[in-house]
Amino acid sequence: MRRTLVPVFAVSLFAVVLVAGGAGMSRRPPPPSPPPPPPPEPSQYDREIAPMIAKYCVRCHAGEKPKGDIDLASVDGRRTWKRVWRQIYNGTMPPPGAPAPTSAERTTFAEWIEKTLTGGKPDPGRVVARRLSRTEYRATIRDLTGLDYRPADDFPADDTGYGFDNIGDVLALPPILMERYFEAAGRILDRAILTPEQRAPVTHKFGPNDMQGPGGSRQSDLYVIYAPGDASVEVRVKLEGEYLVRVRASGDQAGDEPCHMALAAGDQRLRQFDVPQQRGDAATFESRVRLKPGRHKVSAAFTNDYYRPEHPDPKKRDRNLVLHAIEFSGPLDVRLPESHARLIVAEPGPARTKRDAARLVISAFAERAWRRPVAADEVERLLALFERSEASFEEAVKLPLRAVLVSPHFLFRAEPDGPRDDPKAVRRLSDVELASRLSYFIWGSTPDEELLRAPLSKPDVLERQVRRMVADPRAAALAESFAAQWLGVRRLDGHVPDAGVFPGFDDDLRRAMAQEPLLFFEAVVREDRSALDLLDANFTFVNERLAQHYGLEGVAGAQMRRVRITDARRGGVMAMAGVLTATSHPTRTSPSRRGKWVLETLLGSPPPPPLPDAGSLKEDAASAKAATLRARLERHRSDAKCAPCHAAIDPIGFGLEPYDAVGAWRERDAGGPIDAAAKLPDGTAFNGPLELRAILLARRDEFVRCLVEKMMTFALGRGLEHYDAPEVRRIGRAAAADGYRMSALVLGIAKSYPFLHRRNRAAEGSDE
Repeated sequence: MRRTLVPVFAVSLFAVVLVAGGAGMSRRPPPPSPPPPPPPEPSQYDREIAPMIAKYCVRCHAGEKPKGDIDLASVDGRRTWKRVWRQIYNGTMPPPGAPAPTSAERTTFAEWIEKTLTGGKPDPGRVVARRLSRTEYRATIRDLTGLDYRPADDFPADDTGYGFDNIGDVLALPPILMERYFEAAGRILDRAILTPEQRAPVTHKFGPNDMQGPGGSRQSDLYVIYAPGDASVEVRVKLEGEYLVRVRASGDQAGDEPCHMALAAGDQRLRQFDVPQQRGDAATFESRVRLKPGRHKVSAAFTNDYYRPEHPDPKKRDRNLVLHAIEFSGPLDVRLPESHARLIVAEPGPARTKRDAARLVISAFAERAWRRPVAADEVERLLALFERSEASFEEAVKLPLRAVLVSPHFLFRAEPDGPRDDPKAVRRLSDVELASRLSYFIWGSTPDEELLRAPLSKPDVLERQVRRMVADPRAAALAESFAAQWLGVRRLDGHVPDAGVFPGFDDDLRRAMAQEPLLFFEAVVREDRSALDLLDANFTFVNERLAQHYGLEGVAGAQMRRVRITDARRGGVMAMAGVLTATSHPTRTSPSRRGKWVLETLLGSPPPPPLPDAGSLKEDAASAKAATLRARLERHRSDAKCAPCHAAIDPIGFGLEPYDAVGAWRERDAGGPIDAAAKLPDGTAFNGPLELRAILLARRDEFVRCLVEKMMTFALGRGLEHYDAPEVRRIGRAAAADGYRMSALVLGIAKSYPFLHRRNRAAEGSDE
């Protein structure tokens, strides 16, 4: 019994120990604890942005009173980041003299803000409906009708935004402008379409009292030409066609031949007649002539004067031509102008009613004027206007066509919003919408038939059309509209250099100055040259007057022509007299204006705006005599309130001082040599415009970025925002890879996301 109980007890105790988990040789060790998670990867902000802010920004933008009310120690809003982005992107912060980030650091900081604000999603921005500018209106009327008519000269001046007059936000429509549109539409159509009444011949009769000319005089009810000369009247021709000239004439006969009379109209000699009739026994002589619209002189000339006072017969001593009347009739046959044929594409006849013909005319014109297909109900409403008139077909059709020209569909370039329930609120433009964007970007006018019909959604078709448009003569509008405003040479119209200081400046020189940069820009685009040629090129365009101003030889005449430049002091837009004059005062140069122009126009880095209480340079005679202009500016810059602006702009302007206030080269000023040496805020030293040009060429990527920004602003009709910056950089990189050719810039903009798309309302999270 005892031997049996011991094992049972041992087994039971072992079981209790196991169940209780007691310590002992038989207990299992606990499983190992999992390793702690790795620390989170530092964000890009922690790795790169925060150190930059600490290094370059918090010195001024932190604490109790941060400058500009921007506290980068605790940024808490989209608006603040947008303000920071603008300063970093333009390079205006940190201010001159403060430690500044490298170009790569600026790009990193700007891209981080862009991604933060957009969430990494592309945004095409929102373009409001844009009214046609005065320049666009004139070009559109020209391409619609074939008339190069200037009704827009009577329109109020267009406001500008971001440097251009085609920005939708500023192109208002005041009541006075709407009145001008109604008046212009009527005048345009009256010139473009000829009614039967306008085509009917009209006879104008002129008596001796209407005649004038050398060698003759009025005698009673006759006009007598008694010496070699003529008698003429002026006629106004409205329509090109054939006209009849009739002259009733007689003569005082003497000598061995009758009076000879030669008729002329305008610059055309017509026929010569013998006039054997005696005074009082007049005959009619006539000839036909084809004339173009305008004012013309119609004359009868006496070509064989004879005077022999010693002749025994008093009636045979003096031969005179006697004019009784001149008649001018026509047009006998009318050559319809191109404008009439463009607009009247159908006429009523045996196989077509007036209403059917009017429908064809109205629909064709409305589609071209409105730059899109026209709906049937729109045509019907216009036809109702035609049917109210009882006038001739041509006169009646003017009323609906006038309605087309004053419609918002013509006056505005509007792109309708997408569906309101579209969660992305972004849509790609249709082909016809894109055609309008392209045509007003490159041609400054309405699209032609080929462009309106092209499937522009296909990339190869889009590129082919852009290249066709750039090669078209209408692409000169890119220079006349974009370049003229970008370079600021439109300001020459209102700029009047002091005649006492610059007596050689006149309107002929002003016109040549204004034309030079536009012809130059047009050649760079048309020949697909490098955009860097805008900074430095070995050619330009001058006429005799401008060539003399530059000291160039071998150029004669008023016509602008291309010349090769061998003088290193010229070449590129910065050295052109039009730019240098527009950035000067009437009596002297302005280093501040010129420096600001270079920063804004060529580098896209505008200086900070002046403080409200910043002073201005004294322009009185005593101040001018007391010190040189440079000394006065340096004293002005020493003021802490003025230094932030002038430290950036004045050195560049000093480098351009060898050009006087009308762009002529000079070695001395105010009795002393020109000091053109300067140092940029980053410490780069240079002397004169040639070394300044070399600095700009070294900063070529900044220049190309600026050019893309300006051109894209013009193309889109709105200012650029942070969400456009990635596309600007992409276009710049593509241009650099293609030798900076102008086609890479124009095509890059035409293919860019903002150009191909539109946002129909504010994007999610936007503060617009």
